[in-house]
Amino acid sequence: MTKPSPPPGIRAVLNSAGELELSTVNAPPGAVIRMDVNADSPRMLCTQGRYLTPVQAPPGTRIRYRLFQGKRGLTEPETFIMPGIPPALPVPSTLIPCTQNRDFMIYDWAARHEAACRLVRETHPDLLFIGDSITHFWGGPPVDEPHRDILQKSPETWSMCTEGMTAANLGFGYDRVENALWRLRHGELDGAADNAVCVILLGTNNLTENTDAEILEGIRAVCREITGRLEKATVILQGFYPRNSTREGTAERIASINLLLDRLAAEQGFIYTEPGRVMADASGRVPEELSNDGLHPSAAGYERIAAVLAPVIRRAAERKK
Repeated sequence: MTKPSPPPGIRAVLNSAGELELSTVNAPPGAVIRMDVNADSPRMLCTQGRYLTPVQAPPGTRIRYRLFQGKRGLTEPETFIMPGIPPALPVPSTLIPCTQNRDFMIYDWAARHEAACRLVRETHPDLLFIGDSITHFWGGPPVDEPHRDILQKSPETWSMCTEGMTAANLGFGYDRVENALWRLRHGELDGAADNAVCVILLGTNNLTENTDAEILEGIRAVCREITGRLEKATVILQGFYPRNSTREGTAERIASINLLLDRLAAEQGFIYTEPGRVMADASGRVPEELSNDGLHPSAAGYERIAAVLAPVIRRAAERKK
């Protein structure tokens, strides 16, 4: 009589650096571990980020994980609490690097990360765009496979902004600040020119999750990661773009965050720019011809953005020569 196969599982151990390492046990081909950090949702879905490397998180952080094959959960959700005395003040999520998979219906986050790392290693870009879906859907390499037009809305204006430079699009749909921080710590800067121009647009996906101060600290950490790895980098910090929202006070909050980003840029010697201003009409709303959802630029919207941003990039490139 054939013995039944042992059930699949996940082994969780702390390595010598105090990081959490997860590994599969008796897992079928194609199975992956998905995880989240300090999540409040009682369910564990396939929209969680894929486990790719040891987890770095402060003491007291709750790491939840589950084994999946496609969308089907193979194990029950498990929780690991990072050992040690938690800090007196909770560490905001914007400072805990992690992966994500919220846009899994549009593109594969982990596959795009691998492609971005490979592109940077092989082409040594001197112009990096670091952001979320607003950047991702613009144009430029790496191009997600299978290619979808939604992810390349205006390659012509992308070329206008990158002319004469080797550029990489490090924008990832639905990324929050902490997801970009994870990517930069895990290979997306490795091989970039030491004096690269780095254009940053992050944080709009954190508006419902974090305070203004937490968002600012996360963006500060992203900038610190860049300047720590690329010592001669020129950082161009973009203000938040306007967004049509039913949430009261969104426009005022964006204006307040942009003031904080302007001050951060002045404090750190970065370049601050606000190309998103050209997306809004006199009432502060984004018209339909510039964005079909009130946030992401259409081809016409990217054309307006590029007209403001391209000269800023050119001046930054001249400055580093």
